Amino acid sequence: MKPDLVLINIGELVTMSGDSDSLGIVEDGTLAVAGSKILWVGSTKDYKKKSFARPRILIDAAGGLVTPGFVDPHTHLLFAGSREDELQRKVSGESYISILKTGGGINRTIRDTREASLGAIVEQSRNRVSQLRKNGVTTIEVKTGYGQDLRNEVKLLNAISALSRIERMDLVPTFLGLHASPPEFKSSSDYVRYAIEVMLPAVARLKPAFSDCFCEEGVFSKEECSRYLRASQALGLRLKIHADEFEESGGASLAARAGCVSADHLGKSAREGLDEMAEKNVVAVLLPGTSLFSGIRFADAKAVRDAGCQIALGTDLSPNSWIESPQFVMALACVGMRMTPAEVLRGFTVNAAKAIGRPDLGRLAPGCAADFVLHRLPSHRFLPYRVGGNYVEKVFKGGVVVHSASWNSD
Repeated sequence: MKPDLVLINIGELVTMSGDSDSLGIVEDGTLAVAGSKILWVGSTKDYKKKSFARPRILIDAAGGLVTPGFVDPHTHLLFAGSREDELQRKVSGESYISILKTGGGINRTIRDTREASLGAIVEQSRNRVSQLRKNGVTTIEVKTGYGQDLRNEVKLLNAISALSRIERMDLVPTFLGLHASPPEFKSSSDYVRYAIEVMLPAVARLKPAFSDCFCEEGVFSKEECSRYLRASQALGLRLKIHADEFEESGGASLAARAGCVSADHLGKSAREGLDEMAEKNVVAVLLPGTSLFSGIRFADAKAVRDAGCQIALGTDLSPNSWIESPQFVMALACVGMRMTPAEVLRGFTVNAAKAIGRPDLGRLAPGCAADFVLHRLPSHRFLPYRVGGNYVEKVFKGGVVVHSASWNSD
């Protein structure tokens, strides 16, 4: 068989094959691509013994590191406006919930996003997608949630579709129906009823990948989120949940009982809830960048791991935590949550792929998507260690170069 593309002389090829603790590292590796899929991976020595025809494109990795394309399983990158002044309020001691209740935070972004046109939102969001791609991200989960009425939530789902066509990325749409109660509703219960009876049936016809809700004291209760998740599931939507970010709200337990694919944040989750999540194979998506910007404690990665949950990591790119670098989040996870370099790399690859229900991503094995990154680094240990510059040489999506340090694909 003739490969379309072959990378040779890879110093460290991280395949993510093998058991749950293995990175599947191949030293002096070679990777072959046919079409948009991985054809073969192995050592350069073994590749020379194969009977492959000469590839159409041959790239010498010059001893660099190759990893699967990063998967970002939790972003709110689709928004208008910004909230840079709120950083000063937070460092002065004001809490995230206090800012929200005084009309800032999510509510402020809802106002800005409602006022913006579809085209304006797409144009503002394109740069954020581009920055993630330049840092090695090839698949992004993108939430709505800054519309919080039917017209604007549909507008945001249409914006995700437009971005997917414009940018060479997989964008996984999540309808975040319960993010914050907009001002036109007298109570959260009134808004939850509207979300279930009006928004969900209409949105389900647009077939987003997931439905999500913010289960948090002072935002939406466990009971409200439970009703919303049941209604979402009845309409055929897969489920996610923001759980226990600021207080223990029962979100982790609800994630398990509702059948969520992932539960995200988990800063204050009880061990019982984590145990239930592990039993139901709910992926734990931890977001240390959010903890940094919100001034709250990091999630207890050891407790999550000891419970038996698989840990994914996300940037939580949003107006609250405007982070466009998985490498920075990896560093925070290592230093702030005592995760190892191997764990944080799994968190942005194979485990992140599980958090969005995409087993064809996050691994480099025959038949998987040919999404991978060539880094100007000698090993995976440098990813959370050498932070601040950009050491991504090339990003491949479906076997095609979508970013190069020497050729800007934008």
